[in-house]
Amino acid sequence: MKNVPLCVYSPATDLREGLFGQVFNHVFHVLPYLYERDIFPAWEIRSTQYGAAPDFMTIPGALDIAYTPPRGPFRRVSLRELRRRHARILGNDWSELSRIWHAYFKVPARIQQSADRIFPPGRVLGLHFRGNDKYTSNDTNPITQEEFLTLVREFLGAVPPFDVIFAATDEFSFVDKLRAAVDIPVLNLGEVGFHKDLNQTTTLTEKTDRAVLDCVLLSRCNCVIQTCSALSSFTKILNPGIEIYRTSASKLFIPNMPYFPVAYIPILPVSGPESQAILDATMVSDWTAEATAKRFKKKFAYSTYRPLHHTLFTIAEKLGASDLIAAHR
Repeated sequence: MKNVPLCVYSPATDLREGLFGQVFNHVFHVLPYLYERDIFPAWEIRSTQYGAAPDFMTIPGALDIAYTPPRGPFRRVSLRELRRRHARILGNDWSELSRIWHAYFKVPARIQQSADRIFPPGRVLGLHFRGNDKYTSNDTNPITQEEFLTLVREFLGAVPPFDVIFAATDEFSFVDKLRAAVDIPVLNLGEVGFHKDLNQTTTLTEKTDRAVLDCVLLSRCNCVIQTCSALSSFTKILNPGIEIYRTSASKLFIPNMPYFPVAYIPILPVSGPESQAILDATMVSDWTAEATAKRFKKKFAYSTYRPLHHTLFTIAEKLGASDLIAAHR
């Protein structure tokens, strides 16, 4: 399969959720398998929320390919089928995972250039507050703007001073409350709609670029504090050495796999009783409390999701009984 021009594709209807939490996440699941075999395919990843009509192409677009992809005609393999056969459990060896990710994808130059123009000098604290569906989501516990700000204020009082805060959020009202709560400048790129809002005032391309730009800017900060969000957690892939903390639970551990990359972000350390009471509530049912979570707390880059499942498919592929050609759509 190494010498066969390959294209990994996904129809838009397969990817209806978040850019980082689903689109990038699902693609990342198959990268270790491809990387181990020195397979560098073409990509046609479409999504309903981040790819513009008529083709809904998201990768390439939101990301550039880090190499010159092969030209067709292709052997076309669906991302869904590739994940079913060879998905990996992704871990917390950020340097190794970053290396694999960057072997395949890179942030487009237009976004890096925007980040160069925007990012402020000095010591920068990044904050990411995700509201909207996170108040009722089953993957975390709700944390209010006021609770989050309580945690931020305690943190600011316990560490060397920051010169500026960069705030990313899908609830713009948070920015005004933040400015009233702190005495250092706050940088924000302006209001952005909730990614599932059906009445968007910006184009899908603009919305997608904004999400990637927010992640890039957060990755350049000296430290980041976040709620439960794949976008800000992905800063550990862009910048493996960044200091980052989460303030609410990552509850998805089904079946026996932490939700990458959010799950591996450490919990914000606090000492005050008010802050501890907040975390006691927001961390209920965090995946780290699961009885089978112990093996995932050690440092590792990735492991096989379903060992027997993967082995059988690998043998079948080597014998020619299965060639990973999924049905064309």
